Amino acid sequence: MADGESSPQHASAERATLTAQDIAHLLDPKRSEPAIVEIQGEPWIGKTRLLQQLLGTARRQGWAVAHAAAGPPASASPYQLFSDAFEETLSERTDAVLEAVPEVYRHVLSPVFPTLHRKADPDPAPSPPPAPAGAVGSALRQALRGLAGGNGLVLALDNAHWADPASLDLLESLVRRPPHVRLLIVVAHRNRQSPLGLRGLLASVPGSHRIALGPLPDQELAALLPKGTARPVRRALLSRAAGNPGLLAALLTSSDAHEGTVPENSGLAPFARFLDEFRTVSSDGWLAAQYAAILGDRFTLQEMQSIAALPTERLARAVTELLREDIIRLCEIPGTYRFRHSVLRATVYHTTGDEWRLAAHSAATQLMRLPAPCAHPGLEPMPTRTPVSDQVRSRLLPRDSGHSLADETRLYKQRIRTGKALVVAGRPNEALDILDRTSRPGIDVPLIVRAEAAEWRAWAQRLLGRHALAESLLETVRADVAAEPEALALVELARLAAMLERGSLPDGEPPAVRWATGQRDPLARAYARALLGAQEADSGRTEQASIRLREVADLLDGLDDITLIGRLDALYWLARAQARLEQDAEAVRHFERGLGIAAAYELEYLIPQFATGLAEVCLRLGRIDLAMESGRQAVRAADRIGGDCLMAEAGAGLARATWISGDQATARGMAHRATEQSEAWREPWADRVRLSLLETTFGADDQELRNGILSMGTVQRAAAFPVAALVPAVGEVLARLESEGNGSDAEAGRWATAAEEAAGPLQLPGATGLALLARAHQHRSTDPLLAAVFAASAVVTLTRAGRPLDVARAHLAAAGAWTVIDPALAHSQLDEARLLLDRYGAHGYLEHPVSLAANRPRRSVDAQLTRLSGREREISVLVSDGYTNQQIARALKLSHKTVETHLGRIFKKLKVGSRAQVAAWISQATRATGTQLSG
Repeated sequence: MADGESSPQHASAERATLTAQDIAHLLDPKRSEPAIVEIQGEPWIGKTRLLQQLLGTARRQGWAVAHAAAGPPASASPYQLFSDAFEETLSERTDAVLEAVPEVYRHVLSPVFPTLHRKADPDPAPSPPPAPAGAVGSALRQALRGLAGGNGLVLALDNAHWADPASLDLLESLVRRPPHVRLLIVVAHRNRQSPLGLRGLLASVPGSHRIALGPLPDQELAALLPKGTARPVRRALLSRAAGNPGLLAALLTSSDAHEGTVPENSGLAPFARFLDEFRTVSSDGWLAAQYAAILGDRFTLQEMQSIAALPTERLARAVTELLREDIIRLCEIPGTYRFRHSVLRATVYHTTGDEWRLAAHSAATQLMRLPAPCAHPGLEPMPTRTPVSDQVRSRLLPRDSGHSLADETRLYKQRIRTGKALVVAGRPNEALDILDRTSRPGIDVPLIVRAEAAEWRAWAQRLLGRHALAESLLETVRADVAAEPEALALVELARLAAMLERGSLPDGEPPAVRWATGQRDPLARAYARALLGAQEADSGRTEQASIRLREVADLLDGLDDITLIGRLDALYWLARAQARLEQDAEAVRHFERGLGIAAAYELEYLIPQFATGLAEVCLRLGRIDLAMESGRQAVRAADRIGGDCLMAEAGAGLARATWISGDQATARGMAHRATEQSEAWREPWADRVRLSLLETTFGADDQELRNGILSMGTVQRAAAFPVAALVPAVGEVLARLESEGNGSDAEAGRWATAAEEAAGPLQLPGATGLALLARAHQHRSTDPLLAAVFAASAVVTLTRAGRPLDVARAHLAAAGAWTVIDPALAHSQLDEARLLLDRYGAHGYLEHPVSLAANRPRRSVDAQLTRLSGREREISVLVSDGYTNQQIARALKLSHKTVETHLGRIFKKLKVGSRAQVAAWISQATRATGTQLSG
């Protein structure tokens, strides 16, 4: 279709939206030829909103409007889309149409447009079948002359991907042979779901205007949120919406639909708006979608065949249908599928019946390599049932009305087994949907079974970062199972694990945990002892922890991988405690073994912890490449699980490794994301994440990130940091922050003291070295010589600890101190640091040594010397020139006593204790200004 008046920039143009200028061009009164606008994009992206905007403008300018949205083709009559579109317009302009349409065409149009049929013949006979599209198109072209009138007509067809075949044929007839009237045809559709013929037709029209709507930038999308939306909620909504304004609006009104769980008695309300996406899906397609939702975020056809109650051919057709309707999509991995959006999966998942969902999950767990529980090794399988196709359309399964007590007990146990399988698979939200139904059994079940249910509910909450909630529910169950030692021990061990992950420490050693250390099962015994060893390591009881961990290592090293699966987290607690005790080689060995087992046996719930721990220790050892590889693995696994805690911890570790490697721009982006993920939390683990990210702000001029971290009260809470083993590292970071920023020397000293007091009882070389480095930071600007001494001691101690990157940082601190006193020594220290950092690929530190070594002391010198009076400056310059007090007195014609008084004031103002240090200040000031100071 040609448009003689279209400008070159509008010819066959593909745009991201319709601007006011575009709309004015399309509705130009001088335009006499038909035009076509195609609006395409993802579901909910805003096609209908843009279409309504165009129609509103057209109506205000006097255009006639014919508008309709297609429904499911299975329920549509031939030409249904056109019949709906013209119904109102024909009612208003019937006389004009009848006048414009010859009698022969009226009989063709009457079966398609009932309004026209009734007007033409008040007492008509039954309508004949509709004519072919060619004949209807010829007749409609005649009718459009009457409908367009003098101002023109806009024909808007929404959801054209669902249009019936006859309507599509009629559209093609109009497009190929347009009438000679002012006509604007607007077609909105989802490109993926549109028939090939419709896509080809719209693509082949010359001069058409193609609007391809894409995701909105976060800034524009955020403007659609209500004012006052909390930042963590805003971040979560924007992430889930992925630039889609319609999806954002749906998530705002259906907040539970993107959380993975449903509150009690909520019914289908949170998901009602999303059910519309399935209105064209057949019974088999809906059933296939249900089984796909059970399988998780990604699934294969073979997995669906293993649990579905459909023959292979019907299942294949159902999957093809879901692909055609864009409910599911192919993944990058061949043969793997996923839902178009997780909210569609949540909709399908939660609109199934509880018992059917449990039965389907039970079948799906047969595909998982499920570790046996340590304390309770077996659960009886519950017979599973699968619904037939005609029951599926109701979205619910009928409940059996009379379960026996044995059935109820089996159902309770099956819920535990299924919930456990979902936790192990890294799907905590779905696990809670099932396990929360075990909180009040209502039947007499063994206490050990109740304890196991509580343990796995707590595990799911821990994966989501809700450690306090996990502790609370375990505390509640503890009284109920206190009569059974084994059950009580299981609950107490789970509670201790939650507390250690959170970053808090219990008072003393729970008796039930001590009882568990004497169990006959070596794996159960090792698990209890590993947790106690981790508690002792966190508390700073180095000697007791070392003895206990040697016993645990001997136990676990003697077990094969298959046996360890039953309580693989025992290996994690061992490795974490060894890392706290600076037994880095052993920690790496156990982290690597645990990560290998978790990955090989698809124990998704433990991969982030093992990978994050391994990355942290490797970074300490200078193995940056392995740290980044493990960090990326941790981030991927944490993203699959979805908990803020896991994602923030993994992201912070990867950000630090990336920053140290030299890719500071990427590191800053990662650090910002990790900070956002921990933003809503005021838990010890969140403070630990934020403190670890402070390093990425040093020398990077990222004041926004630093201020964001400091504004959350992290530093204030760090003063009471409960994990003694981490205090030296925390104190060193904060002392450095105070000395390099615009902080106070007193605050730097306070943090250095905290690091020193924590490092003393630990008696670990790494902790001692960090405390010495904190002292070097403290004295860097006030007493450079003392700072150099502390930095040199840190070099020796950290070398003994086997921490090459920290050794390099100590050399840099020494360089910063010696810059004021002896530039040659400063350069020597810088060279030592460069050698180490080059060897280990820590290029991030190499970009900062100049400012670290020189800039801050120069600023300090300038600030200190301005405090001196003119006479004091004269005396200081003479001291730097080697004058004695007697020589200064003669040169300035002062008494010897007056010179001593002035020197005392100079020492106090410059915070030095010797004439050599005064000379160093004057020398540094001379180099900083490039001029010779004088009185």
